Amino acid sequence: MSSLLTVSQVCRRYPGKGAASISPSTVTRWILLGCPARDGTRVKLNATRAGSRWLIDPGDLDAFFARLKGEIDPRPAPAAPTTAPARRAKAAIQTLIDQGA
Repeated sequence: MSSLLTVSQVCRRYPGKGAASISPSTVTRWILLGCPARDGTRVKLNATRAGSRWLIDPGDLDAFFARLKGEIDPRPAPAAPTTAPARRAKAAIQTLIDQGA
């Protein structure tokens, strides 16, 4: 089980503008409002509310940034099976039946 991060711990992990780290309000905005992804959808950072603080799983951070980049699944999708060979086989069987074979 990975340890959960607080908003301030997430802020210290990522650089902001210049030498500063990102603001806690930025991370909170990612949680509550999300960010626009390249495809136009809005992507929110998954987090759990525990009392007065937000807890974020490091894996959810990776998934959040991957969805913003557009990498939902880095593995290529398997090719859809074609039905053409099955149709040809069925037609050939029907031709043989029609010819009395």
